[in-house]
Amino acid sequence: MTWEDFVAECIPSAMSTAVTVQPHEGAGAYGDVLGTAFALSPCVIEDVRRAVVVQTVDAYGKEQLSAATVYAPLDPEIKPGSLITIPWRSRPAQVIAVARLTAPGLALPEHQELSLE
Repeated sequence: MTWEDFVAECIPSAMSTAVTVQPHEGAGAYGDVLGTAFALSPCVIEDVRRAVVVQTVDAYGKEQLSAATVYAPLDPEIKPGSLITIPWRSRPAQVIAVARLTAPGLALPEHQELSLE
């Protein structure tokens, strides 16, 4: 089952939406470099605060508070540092952690979980 099939069959249409993504492409002389914005759908948004572990340069990482989680198709790959605009929010939020969930052999759809600051 693909992510699109799962959302169509199992999620009420009022709960799925599109988000706008500005992909993180690296760092330049003046800070982060962002690519051209594009729409990503279907997405399911969980607007709840939770603690997530964010990767750092050392082996330990750090714990940071996430304000929302976006569940999205596996492709295209979204990287930490990208900006995501949720339709009902006035400003974009930065992706602080990404989990790519593949479930070979299981009846779960492959998708990515994007934790937003």
